[in-house]
Amino acid sequence: MKPARFFYPFFAAALLSMAAACTSNKITLTCDLSPYLSLYNAGGVVDSAFVQLRLPDGSYSTLGRAEVDGSTMTFSGEVEEPALGQVLCYITTPVSKGTASSFLLLEPGKISGDGNLLYHGSKLNDAVSEAVEALKQCAGDSLAVLGVFDKVKDTCPDLATAYLLSKSIPPVLDVQRWIDGYESLPESVQSHPFVQPYAKSMYATRAAQRAREAMAVGARYRDFYGSWEGKEYRLSDYVGKGKYVLVDFWASWCVPCRKEIPYILKAYKKYKGKGLEVIGVAVKDYPEDTAKAARELGIIYPFFNETDDSASGAYGIQEIPQILLIGPDGTILANDLRGEDIENTVKGFIR
Repeated sequence: MKPARFFYPFFAAALLSMAAACTSNKITLTCDLSPYLSLYNAGGVVDSAFVQLRLPDGSYSTLGRAEVDGSTMTFSGEVEEPALGQVLCYITTPVSKGTASSFLLLEPGKISGDGNLLYHGSKLNDAVSEAVEALKQCAGDSLAVLGVFDKVKDTCPDLATAYLLSKSIPPVLDVQRWIDGYESLPESVQSHPFVQPYAKSMYATRAAQRAREAMAVGARYRDFYGSWEGKEYRLSDYVGKGKYVLVDFWASWCVPCRKEIPYILKAYKKYKGKGLEVIGVAVKDYPEDTAKAARELGIIYPFFNETDDSASGAYGIQEIPQILLIGPDGTILANDLRGEDIENTVKGFIR
């Protein structure tokens, strides 16, 4: 993998096309600053604006200061090859100061930025802007999304394709369709240093969404496995056996988790003879630490440690404690229980 992806050379055909289109490396950029000002108070003023070049290591090199007239910015400069750039504005309002920025592709030609932060007037910017508009029309059609990405990756170098990913984040595309497009691209684009932060964010968002779906009231429970003192356990060893099952995802190192244990114990002692089972599932914890915490907290209900993140994976768990109540038929009846709500929820189902 080549580290300097922002200076990725064009294919021969792209070079010939660019040579025919322009005879110098000069950039002329005219940008509508309205979107920047809209982030602040109506009385905001752009004090100054700069155009920067993003380097492969993530840092920036300032190409020069732009001229600002009202809500319009103009800039002239040069780049040796197409590269990722940034327009950075310093904004003053009656009560505060701040900055606003957006990315664009810096390439020779006359580039203009509209009120939607899309750029036009050069080959790569036109291709990205056209693709973003096309993605807005894809709605729920995953095949159409992949078609847009296929067109871009076949006609543009990695830099433009990588940039498209940043321009097509939600709400233009939902998270899963963004990931579908991302995974359809070459590894050289997926590993692009500009794309990686977006990819990590999208995967984290999808995991959180799946967690909500997996633990949603009315969803069917998902099985997972764990172990304790050399013996393997599964959630299905307890669920579906004619009892209500309260599942506590916790860890010895989690202070909020430990604070919930007395409430769980209270409900367990009161309803264990009336059809309630409680299972403690230690996530991302060491067995010796789990055992020590269980002794300190007086845990008397069954517990075990997840194995290979099986519980976290099944429910996309990113935060603990997470306490679920599962019905005798395996349906999740309640989630995200805390404090007195634990007993009150159990009492609502077990009379």
